[in-house]
Amino acid sequence: MFRTAASVLVASALALQPTYPPAFPRQNATKLLETDRLVIWDIVWPEGQPTPMHRHLYDQVGTYYQAGGRRITTIDGAERESFTEVGGLSNTRKGTLHIEEGTTDPPLRAVFIEIKQESPSSPAGTGPAPLAFFPGIAETSMLDDERVTVWEYGQTRSASPLKATVPRDTVIVWLGTGQLTTSTSGNPSTVVQLQPGKMEYLARGTETTRQVTGGDPRAMVFEFK
Repeated sequence: MFRTAASVLVASALALQPTYPPAFPRQNATKLLETDRLVIWDIVWPEGQPTPMHRHLYDQVGTYYQAGGRRITTIDGAERESFTEVGGLSNTRKGTLHIEEGTTDPPLRAVFIEIKQESPSSPAGTGPAPLAFFPGIAETSMLDDERVTVWEYGQTRSASPLKATVPRDTVIVWLGTGQLTTSTSGNPSTVVQLQPGKMEYLARGTETTRQVTGGDPRAMVFEFK
């Protein structure tokens, strides 16, 4: 009897807890792509426009392509302000609860990726090695956890086209201007104008040939396990 009564009390307490909207969709966030594993958002934080208090339903990772400031307010009312440079890495865990508000003009801008799927879908043994998009070009390991490996390339220009078969679902976020000549899975080549915030999605198994033929933009590469 006591155990049943206690269960009823716990259930009642949970029912009385406030509910919060998910982080996305929301104002000032544009969905770029959704697959069975990922949702990719382009986000801007205009000055003086706070979001509602919201809960992140999924683990999330991303990078910022325009520098700016933001204020974070947690559920207990604590505030934290920061200024984020281009190329900063965001790594937010499922269940995070907060308000976000831009504090600068021009505003902070980013591409964020929600990881919907809990378990890996890539083949076992595809270890944390950088993709062959930019071989021979220095890269920096930004993150390697159970969900994703992130690499930053400070330069991407190459003397000849680069060929690779993508071993994992991959998102590339470009952080500068340039020109990319690319083809995937035997399709004709296309020329893509790169700009900060330009996003590419390459599904696992995609055969790609690419060459940065103009400029030398930075790139952030996200490989999902």
